[in-house]
Amino acid sequence: MKISKQQKLENRRKIIESAVDLVIEKDLKSATMREISRHAGIADATIYNYFPTKEAIVYGYYEDRFDHLIDQIKAIDEFHTFSFQEQLQTVFETKLELFTADREFLQKTFKMTFFTLSQHYARIKPIKAKFVAIMDDLFESAIEVEEIPEQVFRELIIQFFWEYYIGVVIYWLNDRSDRFEETTVLIDKTMDLACSSIKAGIGNKIFDIGIFLFKNHILGRMELIKDHVDTIHGIKKKFMEGR
Repeated sequence: MKISKQQKLENRRKIIESAVDLVIEKDLKSATMREISRHAGIADATIYNYFPTKEAIVYGYYEDRFDHLIDQIKAIDEFHTFSFQEQLQTVFETKLELFTADREFLQKTFKMTFFTLSQHYARIKPIKAKFVAIMDDLFESAIEVEEIPEQVFRELIIQFFWEYYIGVVIYWLNDRSDRFEETTVLIDKTMDLACSSIKAGIGNKIFDIGIFLFKNHILGRMELIKDHVDTIHGIKKKFMEGR
């Protein structure tokens, strides 16, 4: 019998929640696909219509959490009035709040998921794509209202924030302070530094310096380099001729 799209989403949610519960209770290695499906109230064979392996369920969890993050951000009525830095901090802090209920699950799966071998990169790609889309929207909005300048290295900066996100989660998972205050302070201080650099256009200035050096110290010496190359070719030719 054909089921609705809503029912498929509900089954997917049940499978992921079931996997989270079992991984917390045991660990990923001990939990089986059969246990996960039965815990979710789904037929043993049906689970494979959603996820081929239990590892794929873990990646599905992290991908879905970015969808939940987007929903949470959209629910903040005044989010569009926040400064660029406030928006960034809200994204990261909201993300950690979404993780809080499943912190034990993250402690058992996060490093395995994001410090993976290159052959598993395809599984991380859709997770990263959702993060990049969120960050790109924030940058685009801030540039549009001229809060920050256009960034020559925008893709590279967003890549930096992806690595920063992974680092912040790792720090949070090891944070034993009350209400994770140390993580909050870390985000405050590092985000302030990062946003100050972005607003000052540090990346753009480095690019301008690079162009200046290239034009004045590389291109300006091309004739000298060409002379040396011609000399080397001449020596090579004489050598090949036995002279």
